[in-house]
Amino acid sequence: MNLMLIGGGQLVAPSHQFINRHVVQLTKHAPHIVFLPTASRDESLYQYQFRDTYEALGAIVSVVTLFDDEQSMATQRRLIECADILYVGGGNYPLLVQMLALKGMDLWLEQAVKRGIWYVGVSAGAIYAMEYGIRTSEDGTDYCLDTGQGWLSGCICPHLNQEKRATRFQEHLPQMNHAIGLPDDTAYILSGTDHYRLGEGHMLCFK
Repeated sequence: MNLMLIGGGQLVAPSHQFINRHVVQLTKHAPHIVFLPTASRDESLYQYQFRDTYEALGAIVSVVTLFDDEQSMATQRRLIECADILYVGGGNYPLLVQMLALKGMDLWLEQAVKRGIWYVGVSAGAIYAMEYGIRTSEDGTDYCLDTGQGWLSGCICPHLNQEKRATRFQEHLPQMNHAIGLPDDTAYILSGTDHYRLGEGHMLCFK
């Protein structure tokens, strides 16, 4: 299994560029990256910034959009099956889970991950890969524990630099045998049995 889980950060910010460069370097050739901006409701600016950023780094970029009828399911499936890297963006986590399940995309992503395709998830996209994650509550005033796809066991907390979110994470740690806390501009990379941290932010990892 090949996962790169990113705690957050602004895609176009100078502080995030080493993360973007590492994504492109996950493969030994110029990768075909398929971007799913689902958690942001396919925000057009997010799509533009992603394509502009990663094409400038030499990647081939395709975008799968689920909130319009411009792409057929056959096209979407073909893109996922021919991807070198699947990149699931940040935003509203419950929306991400709902839409991927509604469109049958959850099964396609799981099949791709099992084939060894790189899965890169940021914030909501990172939670999606884990057994559990700390996400923003529905009213936006607090944080709560939610379930993911369980490709990797344990709990993840993106945006660990946010004090209240980190507090909720600490409260759930006693229940977890494996937990990862990632501040913005920090990533956890797992490839086979090899795993490592990328970034200067402090990362908590318990086993």
